[in-house]
Amino acid sequence: MRSTQNLILILVLLWAAACGGPRRITPQSPLDSAQVQYDRGVQALAEGDLRVAQAQFDRAHGLDENFAGSFVGDALVALAQGDHFRARQAIEQALHRDDRFVDAHIALGRIVADEGLSKGRNSSAWLEESTRSYVRAGELEPERADADFYLGQSQALAGDVSAALASYQRVIGRNRGPLVVLAMAEAERLQVIQRAAPGTRVGSRIAAKDEITRAELVVLLLEEMKLEQLVSQRRGPDLADAFRPPSSESDETPIGQQEPGPGRLKGWADPWVQRALQLGLAGLEPLPDGSFGEDAVVTRANFARVVEGILSLLTDDDDLPTRYVGESSRFADVREGHFSYNAIALSVDRGIMRPDPVTGLFRPEAPVSGAEALLIIRELQNAVRMEF
Repeated sequence: MRSTQNLILILVLLWAAACGGPRRITPQSPLDSAQVQYDRGVQALAEGDLRVAQAQFDRAHGLDENFAGSFVGDALVALAQGDHFRARQAIEQALHRDDRFVDAHIALGRIVADEGLSKGRNSSAWLEESTRSYVRAGELEPERADADFYLGQSQALAGDVSAALASYQRVIGRNRGPLVVLAMAEAERLQVIQRAAPGTRVGSRIAAKDEITRAELVVLLLEEMKLEQLVSQRRGPDLADAFRPPSSESDETPIGQQEPGPGRLKGWADPWVQRALQLGLAGLEPLPDGSFGEDAVVTRANFARVVEGILSLLTDDDDLPTRYVGESSRFADVREGHFSYNAIALSVDRGIMRPDPVTGLFRPEAPVSGAEALLIIRELQNAVRMEF
């Protein structure tokens, strides 16, 4: 009887060990602590190595099952994978164990912002929620630069450029830690956006992007440049029954989140794309497979072709598309026979796009950021006014 009881007890213990989460790990050295493993995991995550990061966070779990940082690490990995539900669950576990763990509050702010953007929530709502987390982190540890850094990042994503600049300036003002350089770069980018002065809500959202797609470029041309009105002025009234894009000022749904409606195709930007195609804009024609390639990233060479197309559309200068054909290339990184050489040379001559001021390179394959796209559009508007 006693042997049977002992066997049952052993089986229960084995089952508990198998189901009770991470196995306890014996530290191999004084440096083998949950905090050290967590810090290593955060570094691996910053370097983009999710596998190593998760392994470090798992070891931190094993070393101390109640260490809040282990759950923060799980949340950050889930965030990197786009799994907001799992990320929130992990953060709840972290805060349950230690509601004064600063990293948990900062991570929660990042999760809220990323989730709000991906799900198309009203920016003011998710920004308010995420800001509360960053503010709490700052209250717990006022000298933590990352609370202000990620607050600035969230504010920029919500389109509040002035507030984001102020947050980055606080990071820069502390003048210590690795985030200072990143904050300086972000502040410089936001200052470019301010110079570009987006006039619409949709323009502000696209301006914050590191690279834009063909669909987003079409939206900028129609919403920010008012290309339809320019064409109408130059070539006569537009067709009364033309399909016009919805107003970005009244549509709170962020770029990429609109649901298809009656008479629409699948693509979120179809209303704008269809109108651009009706304008017959060179540089934004359908691709060889018949699609528009809405998600294709716009390069500087691509944008130069669009600039050439707009100038040709709005002027009576018929030789613009061939004006520079046959000349020796003036750019070390663009050969004469490049598909966009004529467009690049035209854009540079008109002062609409510029090569690198130090190297003279045009960087034709470099992606165009939202801020750069807006600056090019402003220069294009100035050039068109001079033509008129």
